[in-house]
Amino acid sequence: MRGPESTPLETPDNQPLKEFGNVSYLLKITQTRVFAVSLFMALLSACSYNMNQNSIMESVVQSVALGNGKSLNVGYKLPDASAECQLINESSRNWYVAQNLGVVKAGGGRQVLQDEAVESVKQRPQDGINYVAFILPNEAGIGAINITPTREAKTRYFRCANPPQPR
Repeated sequence: MRGPESTPLETPDNQPLKEFGNVSYLLKITQTRVFAVSLFMALLSACSYNMNQNSIMESVVQSVALGNGKSLNVGYKLPDASAECQLINESSRNWYVAQNLGVVKAGGGRQVLQDEAVESVKQRPQDGINYVAFILPNEAGIGAINITPTREAKTRYFRCANPPQPR
C-alpha cells in the first residue's frame, strides 16, 4: 500500500511550480542568488588599500653606511625648509616591479629602492648627497589582483645642510 501522494507546490495563481529533479525551480533560483551574493561579498571583503605615504612612514629616517666612513640618511618624507636642502637628482621606478624584486631579495620593494639609492650615491660621491627621500605610491587591490601596477615610486636625492636624522 502506498502512502498519500505529495501535492506539488503551487504559485499564488494555483499553477504548479516547475521542478528539476526533486528541487523546485523557485528554490534553485534562490540558491543561485544566495551563492552569487556570497561570492560578491567575499570579493568586496578582499579589497585592500595600502597607504604607503602616511604619517607613520613619514617619521621613518634610517642611517645607512656608505662604506667610505660616511653615512646616508634615507626616509619617506621630503625634507623641511629648515633642513636647507638642495634637490640634486630624481629618479622613478615601477613600484610593482620593485616589490616583486623585493620578494626575491626577501626585503620588499622598499629595500630594493634603498639598495639602488645607496649604490647610486656611492657611484657619485662628488655630488655630496646626504639625504634620500622615497615617495611610494599608494596601492589598491581586489583579492590577489593589484589594480595599481603601473604606479611609479620616486627617489629624490638631496644635499642638505641639516639632513633629517634618524630618531
